[in-house]
Amino acid sequence: MNDSIAKEAALADDRFSKTVNNIAAARKQASDQVSQARKTFATELSGLTANIKQMETRLTGTVEQVSSDLIAEKAMQNRVNNRASAELKRIEKIMNKRQSESVKARGKLRIILNENKKAAAEETAELDKLFKSKIAKERASAASIANGAAKDLTAATKKMYGNMADVALANAAANEASGAAITKYSTESQAAIAASKKDFSARLNTLTSVVAANNRKVEKGLQVLTGVIRDHKAEGIKDRALIRDQNKAMGEDMQKKIVRAIQIGETRAKQVENQAKDNLSATKQAMLVQITNTVEKYADMAFKTISGNHAKIADNYLSLKAYAVTAGDNLSEYTRKGAGKNLSSLGDLLNSVALLSAVKPQPAEGLSPSGELPLMFSSATIKVDNKVTKINGMVNEFVETANTVRMRWPMGLGKYLLNKLEASMNGKGVLQVDKIDEKEGNWVFLNGHSVGLSNKLNDFEELAVQMGAYEATLAKITAELSGKTTKVLNKRAYAKAPEWKGN
Repeated sequence: MNDSIAKEAALADDRFSKTVNNIAAARKQASDQVSQARKTFATELSGLTANIKQMETRLTGTVEQVSSDLIAEKAMQNRVNNRASAELKRIEKIMNKRQSESVKARGKLRIILNENKKAAAEETAELDKLFKSKIAKERASAASIANGAAKDLTAATKKMYGNMADVALANAAANEASGAAITKYSTESQAAIAASKKDFSARLNTLTSVVAANNRKVEKGLQVLTGVIRDHKAEGIKDRALIRDQNKAMGEDMQKKIVRAIQIGETRAKQVENQAKDNLSATKQAMLVQITNTVEKYADMAFKTISGNHAKIADNYLSLKAYAVTAGDNLSEYTRKGAGKNLSSLGDLLNSVALLSAVKPQPAEGLSPSGELPLMFSSATIKVDNKVTKINGMVNEFVETANTVRMRWPMGLGKYLLNKLEASMNGKGVLQVDKIDEKEGNWVFLNGHSVGLSNKLNDFEELAVQMGAYEATLAKITAELSGKTTKVLNKRAYAKAPEWKGN
C-alpha cells in the first residue's frame, strides 16, 4: 500500500516537474519570439525609411535637373520627410489590417483575440513612435557629419559640368569662328575639364570615405536601437539576415548623399548655362542633357576606383602622422604664437594628428560592411573589399580627423588648403625629403605644391624634422600598428664610493 502511494507520488512529482519545465520552455520561446520580432521590426523600419528617402530624394532631384529649378534645401528635406512619413503610414496601415483580421474566429474566441490584439497594437504603436524618433536622430547626426564634404562635391560637380558645357557649346559654334581660335579654346578647355575631373574625383572620394567612416557609429546606434549584436560568434541565422538588411540600408544612405550632392551641382550649373544663353536652340538644349549623362557616367566610373585607394591613403597618412608626431612640440608652439591661425587649417590638422600619437587604429570595415555597393546612377553594383583591417582603421582615423577640421574651417583659404591636401593623400602624399639651406642632412616637411601652393613656403621648412628622427617615429608607429613591441632594457648606472658632495 505504502509502496503504491509512493510510486504515485513520484509519478505526480515527475509530471509536475515536466509541466513546470514545459511552461518555462514555452515562456522562453515566447520571449525569444518577441525579442526577435522587436529586432526585425526596428531593423525593417530603419531599412524602409532609408529606402523611401533614397527614392524620394532621387526623384525630386531628377525633377530639379529637368526643370533647372532648384528648390531650397530645407524645403527639399521637408518634402522628402513628409512623403516618407506618409508612405510609412500607408504601408503600416495595410500591414496592420492584413495581420489583424481573423476571418475564421467566431464568438468568444474573436473577443479574446481582439483584446490581445488591442494590447499588442498599443505596445507596437509605442515602439513605432520610439523607433522612429531614434532613427530620425541617428540619421540627422549622420547627415550633419557628411554635410561639409557633400557641399564640396556639389561645388566640384557644378564646375565640371560648366567646363563640359562650355566646350560642347563652343564646338557647336565652330563654323562661326576661326579654326585657330577654336583649337586654342578647345585645348585650354580640355585642360580645365581634366582639372575639374580630378577635383571631382577627390571630392567624391572624400564624401564616400566620410560616410563610410561614420558607418561604425551608425552600426553602434543600430545595435542599441534594434538589439542586433554584430558579433559573428554570438549572432544567429536570423540576426545575420537582419545585419544584411542594415548593411543594405547604409549602402542606400551613402548612395542618397552622393546622388543628392551631384544632382544639386548639375542643376546649379545648368541654371548658369540657361541664364547665360537664354536663346539656346533645341539642339544646344539637348547638349546640356547629354552632359548630365556624361557627368553621371563619370561619377559611376570614379566611384568604382575609391575602394582601391584605401591602401594608398593609409600609407600616406602613416607618413603624415609620423611627421606630425615628430614635429609636435614645434607645431604646437608655432600655432600658439599665431593664435591658432599660423598655417591655417594645415596647422590645425597637423596638431590634431599629433595629439593622436598614442592612439592605435583599430581594425575596421572598408567602404561598406557588406561585400557590394550600388552605383550612383545605374542599377549595377560593384564589389568592395569589406575585410576588417587596420588599413581601413588608419583611413578612418585620417578621414574623421580631417572632417572635424573641415567643420572648423568651412570656407576661404583654410578650406582650399584642406581640400588640396585630401586630394594629394589619394596620390603621392604631402611630404617631401630635401636639403635645407644652412642645415646639414636631409629634412622632412610639407610639400607646398601638394597643398595647392605655387611655391615653397618658408614656414614649412621652419617646421621641418630631421630624417633620422622622422624614420624613428615612423618605425615606432609601424611596429605598434603591426602589433610588435620593442623591449626597453632598464640599465642603471652605479658609481663607487665615496659619494660626491656636489662641490
